[in-house]
Amino acid sequence: MNQSTPTNQSRLTAAGFLGLYLHGIVVAMPGAFLQQWTDTFGAGVNIGLFYTLFLISSLGGLIWVSRQKYRHPVFAFAFAAIGIAFIAAACAPQFAWIGGAALLLGWGDGILNFHCNNLVGELHPRRKITILNWANATFGVGALSAPLINAALPWRWAFGFVAMGAMLAIGLAWQAPPVQNFQPRHDRVQWNIAWPFLLVILLYVGLESSIGTWSGSYLSSLGWSKGWQNALLSAYWGGLTLGRLTLGVWVGPRPVQRLQMLFLVGVGAIALTFFPSFGFLFPVAAILYGPTFATIFALLQGRCGHVALGYMFYAAYLGKTLFPTVLDQIPDPINLRFGFLSLALLLVLSSQFLPSTSAKDHG
Repeated sequence: MNQSTPTNQSRLTAAGFLGLYLHGIVVAMPGAFLQQWTDTFGAGVNIGLFYTLFLISSLGGLIWVSRQKYRHPVFAFAFAAIGIAFIAAACAPQFAWIGGAALLLGWGDGILNFHCNNLVGELHPRRKITILNWANATFGVGALSAPLINAALPWRWAFGFVAMGAMLAIGLAWQAPPVQNFQPRHDRVQWNIAWPFLLVILLYVGLESSIGTWSGSYLSSLGWSKGWQNALLSAYWGGLTLGRLTLGVWVGPRPVQRLQMLFLVGVGAIALTFFPSFGFLFPVAAILYGPTFATIFALLQGRCGHVALGYMFYAAYLGKTLFPTVLDQIPDPINLRFGFLSLALLLVLSSQFLPSTSAKDHG
């Protein structure tokens, strides 16, 4: 297939955008639908089982797909796996069925997340950073959509509609081209180049997840009401999306230098949240950090190729679980601010090891 034709490029780019939108819905789904599940299944709901099975299968799908040089028909099947998982969950007579569906859902989601980023980056080498930031913004839109869908529909109907969308996306992803210039048996990670990018992702995702998990507890210790906590948390996730849509364009021409500037201003924003009246700056910090993931992905893809990208997702998974768990050990919620600030400072420090580059160097 000639992927360079405008029609194919548009179709496959749309598949990448839609896949990351579905990824956002999948990630936000447990929190959005937990109350409806509890109302339906009562004490039978075991959300820990769901998360465990989803994480294991996501990593399994990611490990497997990162070692394959082909995308067709795996990319399309990932959409099918998510659609089937949602259909199975929608028909569940007991919560254990949803836990079982998490295995298929995680497998498809791990493959989808990987290929949506990787393929979009390959399709748009000259505007890789900007387009990848826009694609990742759809993840935030998907995450914000989940509670809105929950409010509008009973969960079984909602899952049916999501499944229908995933199935329709199969046509967009069909005949996706193989990975460019990748020989699994011969290519090796250039660790001397890759490690600074992986370290930045580890710390960035750790900071993002830690604020997303614990900012409510911290704001409560400052005297903010529950309503304001929820509003600021929603604004925080919305801020990440806004940052990707807007600052991603600005970061593109000089990605490393401008990311470093955003990280430095982000430290100031987080430091100001030490004062009770400045808790609203968490969403502002989110805007500043928004372009990080897609920009680092584009730089690593350009410098080390496909072979290193799986490790970037491993670093993201580790940061997402490790740092919020570490902050859970802080006994007094008021002291969570020191955890947030420490991670922000470490992120600034780690960015100093990134090789200086411009958009032309990795495109």
